[in-house]
Amino acid sequence: MHTDSIQWQIEVDKKEIAYIVSIFDGYENLAVVRTLDASSGLIELLVSPDYLEDTRKLIDALSKEIPIRLLNLT
Repeated sequence: MHTDSIQWQIEVDKKEIAYIVSIFDGYENLAVVRTLDASSGLIELLVSPDYLEDTRKLIDALSKEIPIRLLNLT
């Protein structure tokens, strides 16, 4: 099991932040969502390396519902 998280910065419409947080809350341990700048819709996902592929699939599914711009996947 890995211990370091991977940080992804994502830009969404600011009105979608609460929706994304609630989705990730429903998938415990997948990723932690932090709001970096609510006014611009900038959020950060702290992803466990053990759930990287599952998180990627969830972001792909969400991007079919709402516009998501991936800024930084490290």
